[in-house]
Amino acid sequence: MSYSEKKQQYREAVRRAVQWLTDRQEEDGGLGALQTMSASMVVPASLLFCGRPEEAARHIQWQRRTYVKPEGGFDAPEIRVGRPSSLAERPYGPAWMIYSGHVNLAYDISLRALPSLLAMQDPQTGGLFGREEEAAAGRGIINTAVTAVACQAAYTAGAVEAAVRMADHLCRVIDANDWVRVFYPAWDTERGLRTDDELAPTGNMPRRIEREAADQHHHLTGALLAVLSDMYSITREQKYLDAAGRVFEFVAGAPRETLRTTLAHKLAWGSAWFYRETGDARCLEVACTVCDHLIAGQEADGSFVHWALIRDVKDWPYSSRVNLTAQFALWLQRAANCL
Repeated sequence: MSYSEKKQQYREAVRRAVQWLTDRQEEDGGLGALQTMSASMVVPASLLFCGRPEEAARHIQWQRRTYVKPEGGFDAPEIRVGRPSSLAERPYGPAWMIYSGHVNLAYDISLRALPSLLAMQDPQTGGLFGREEEAAAGRGIINTAVTAVACQAAYTAGAVEAAVRMADHLCRVIDANDWVRVFYPAWDTERGLRTDDELAPTGNMPRRIEREAADQHHHLTGALLAVLSDMYSITREQKYLDAAGRVFEFVAGAPRETLRTTLAHKLAWGSAWFYRETGDARCLEVACTVCDHLIAGQEADGSFVHWALIRDVKDWPYSSRVNLTAQFALWLQRAANCL
């Protein structure tokens, strides 16, 4: 199948996914009973870039009433109830909320929340802690997944100096790996790169990503590719493109079957963004490998579930379906735009 034909397929999948989201949008702009703020975090960006700006604006208004504190920042239900996965990656949802708000011109949300996000940045490494108590102590695990999405939020909202320090830390992690068979993403302020099995993984940061294994968390390699490609575009610093290149070679050298997993979803975005900077045709092949798998698993109603994590569609709750459908639609749209 030609890239032109694939582009049409991906855009049709996006149309169906966005229709599923907008069919569930209520008069107040919300999407029904969402259990977490994270379920909503990418929705406004996805709706905007997938051609539904009015619905995006209405959802932003609902987010403002539902999650935004009067003094700025967010009141996330998952944090309020002490959800362990959210406490381990406390800045992750806020980073996406800042990004989604800013691209939708909701500067009162994004710019007022930015200081609390940057408060989680380690003064020494430039990366972001996942846990608030570790940020307060100034030592602990620097979360690579959190740092990547926070970097995107920072440069989007104009905090380029802070974003540079985050990107420099991502380069530090990349340079500390040999990228032969395994990628270790976690950094410890006391011990450096963590390659041991004692490290507790978090929702978006596994202990390791194995090149030859199936169902690896390549959403993380995808996020690294995307953010470092953006940082190269912003600064023209070759080190960011070189670091992204090491990540891409690791992915491109993996058996294609290992990339056919919903856990690789952000790799569609990252490969497309790396293609924009390099023109390397292999990027499109990798992006299409991921996209083809995503659309093959799209539900009949247009929504998406995480088949890498479940066996029965009933095991994927509504809030998570909203989040994943918004994300997959956005990555498919970005990949399609590069074909």
